[in-house]
Amino acid sequence: MAVALLVAGAGLAFDGVFPMDALLPVVAVAAGVPSVLSLLVSGRLPLWGVVPVQALAWLTAVSATVFRDEAWLGFLPGPAAVRAALTGVREAGGRLLTTILPAAPDSTAIVLVSFLVWAAAAVGAELALRSRAVLLPAVAALPVLAVAVVLGVAGAGSGMPYGAGFAGLALLLALVRSGRPAGTIAAGVPLLAGLVLVAAVAGPVLPMAGRPYDVRELVEQPPPRPINGVSALDQVSAWLQNPQRELFTVSTSSEANLRLAVLDTFDGVSWTSNAGFVPTGGRVPGQPGARDSVVQRFTVRRLPGPWLPAADRPLLVAGPGIVVDPATGMLAGTQAREGMTYQVTSGIRRFTTEELRGATAADDPAARALPDGPDGRTPPQRARLGRIARRATEGARSPTQQAAKLAAYLRKLAVNDVNAPPGHGYRSIEFFLTESKRGTTEQFAASFALLARSIGLPSRIVVGFRPGTAQESSRAGRDAGQAQGTGAGRAGTGEQLTGTGALARESGGVRQVRAGDVLAWAEVEFKGIGWVPFYPTPSRTRAGEGGDVAEGAPKQAKEIEQAINDDSSQPEPDETPTGQASRQPRPVPGGTSWTLVWVVVPAVLLAFYLLAVGIVPFVRRTRRRRGASAAARVLGAWRETVSRMRAAGIPVASGALTAGEVAHLAEEALGPGAREPLTTLADLANLATFGGAPVDDADAELAWRHHATVDGLVRRRSGVARRLVTRLAPLSLFG
Repeated sequence: MAVALLVAGAGLAFDGVFPMDALLPVVAVAAGVPSVLSLLVSGRLPLWGVVPVQALAWLTAVSATVFRDEAWLGFLPGPAAVRAALTGVREAGGRLLTTILPAAPDSTAIVLVSFLVWAAAAVGAELALRSRAVLLPAVAALPVLAVAVVLGVAGAGSGMPYGAGFAGLALLLALVRSGRPAGTIAAGVPLLAGLVLVAAVAGPVLPMAGRPYDVRELVEQPPPRPINGVSALDQVSAWLQNPQRELFTVSTSSEANLRLAVLDTFDGVSWTSNAGFVPTGGRVPGQPGARDSVVQRFTVRRLPGPWLPAADRPLLVAGPGIVVDPATGMLAGTQAREGMTYQVTSGIRRFTTEELRGATAADDPAARALPDGPDGRTPPQRARLGRIARRATEGARSPTQQAAKLAAYLRKLAVNDVNAPPGHGYRSIEFFLTESKRGTTEQFAASFALLARSIGLPSRIVVGFRPGTAQESSRAGRDAGQAQGTGAGRAGTGEQLTGTGALARESGGVRQVRAGDVLAWAEVEFKGIGWVPFYPTPSRTRAGEGGDVAEGAPKQAKEIEQAINDDSSQPEPDETPTGQASRQPRPVPGGTSWTLVWVVVPAVLLAFYLLAVGIVPFVRRTRRRRGASAAARVLGAWRETVSRMRAAGIPVASGALTAGEVAHLAEEALGPGAREPLTTLADLANLATFGGAPVDDADAELAWRHHATVDGLVRRRSGVARRLVTRLAPLSLFG
């Protein structure tokens, strides 16, 4: 029972990798069943007979739970289920290292947890029943905890409580197995609880506890999948010409604008997104800053393209086939279609005038770049944009004032005309700023971004939508649109949106978002704060009347921009991130107990060393197996084979030996059975290094099959003790 609890506690440390509701039943079965099995067959079967029983029981369990579609009768481990289970265990680590955690609740990668916990419980139970060693049964659970901590670094939560709990349960197991009187054991339990509490409290003060090392940095991440489609900014004009087209509905209590696409790359003609999308189990990596949590439920109607709307920065998503760009928080749907529903929990960023007044522009060269023309020459519009931007921001004392003045300047300069021609390249923006002075939200946002970049402010464009119209008021909105002409019915000022928000709340927060609700705005990146939105588009009903009404701007944004523009007495900002210049470090009450640190640090270093020797060889082998080319994979198989033979004491470490000589020496040590795989593998390695003909994928697969054969021979030659010593040796980190 103690071993089962210990292994289960280690398995639950995967809660940063998988949702707890999916993890709990898997860990419970994998920790409890093998322990009971070991107890039932104890004394009836030899050790070698227990292994197939446990293996068959595990395959039956995962066939009945994780791989029911592949199993016979939904629970028996047929060939397809066995193949799926073994493949899942082998590939789960790589999949988990290349996805945003936690993994999806229905991810088959959870079979790795089942396998590790089951194996640890079976080994721990056998050690407890067949040996008198006090702590040896606990060692079986240590790899489970190690893998959980390593894989879960990028997930939510902390592994510190599980580590402390594991240590306490291991000591309790040792106390029970030590044969002490019951009174001594009862007296030791409070002491163990105190030690666990101290470990949990002392852990955060360790130097490495602030930012744990992420093993993903050792893994070559696959490139994020680009999502191709027509730029959202190119669709703005078309949407405005058909303002009553329903794009989607959203149920929410928030009146925040909805972001669709973030465009951060300009080539002189058009703005595009540099986003790369990766799968997620629901979590979206967060960004610093105070945020208000908002839940939205979307139903897609006639929204084109792969992008999916959400308010500000998504934190959690739930829906079929949703992928996310970790850098911008953009969402896209690989299965996006009419009728699709999904839910998003967003964090609405709250800015204050105080933090923005002293902010400095972020050091982001890519977000300040103004490219040359298609012919490679500097377009004349760049110099004109710079002159316009300097004139618009004259008198500004800080980068935030520059951005606020730019937005106000554009709202005063031009008229918001939904019938203006589309376009946002250099020539289109120059024509808009100097001649026509009529444009849609497309030209206003693009003008702001280019003007901001011309004076060194890192900027980008966001295409999204206003909050939409409550369903009860949609008919009134359409009537108003017909009365005011094409594109005018959905204009609305801030006051009109407030009224719409009241209707939405009365109807349970369900809003219809139509094409006429499209809105583009700009964002400027500030050091220590992030991307701050600015709204340069004037209201369609009050354009040209002082530029004091911004289209779609939230109330908070209007108040902050007004305060920044009105402030003429602030000193020049320094070069430190906002809030850091005046923020003094707060002393830690009571200081740090150095005695405790000297005790805990070596233990933590030892634990990290054990984690390293456990995970680094696996990661190294994975990288070699997934080389960029067939030749790289062949050489990876050869190097992995030589590394394993060298670790087993076979004299193949000399750098002067050829591949054939290495194969000959290894054959003498391993026997005739190694001749064919070693000779073929050496020939493939020579061909990949020196051969004139290229190797192909079939050669790479053959090389790794021969590696597996040689590895099996090496394992039979080396005893368990030698393999354990070899794995724990520092040389295992440098294969």
